[in-house]
Amino acid sequence: VQAEALYRQCWEVRKKTLREDHPDMLTSINNIAYALSNRGNYAQAEAMYQQCWEVSKKTLGEHHPVTLSSINGIANALYGQGKYAQAEALYRECWEGMKKTLGEDHPDTLDSVNNVAIALNGQGKYAQ
Repeated sequence: VQAEALYRQCWEVRKKTLREDHPDMLTSINNIAYALSNRGNYAQAEAMYQQCWEVSKKTLGEHHPVTLSSINGIANALYGQGKYAQAEALYRECWEGMKKTLGEDHPDTLDSVNNVAIALNGQGKYAQ
């Protein structure tokens, strides 16, 4: 709870001086969502990641690393709620974006493909 409280404190201060679409605001929202997810509050984390994704998609573009990170966060939150098929679809979207933006061999791209495999495993799709 301590980390989440500090992330929220930072977010509140930033809201007073920065626009909603400022990259530091998006970072604050992502950080809060990450803390919520780590505490098992997946539905709340999903909502925060969704908020970040919508803003970053409009302001930074669909394939910007912050946007892709938000997609991955939503997928993680869905996975934590047992929504493996929905998580898989978003993990695949993130993977495709990472390939286009960073290349196939980039560590973040490889993490993305690993997440697809984890979602498939959660669905019992071992052969795909």
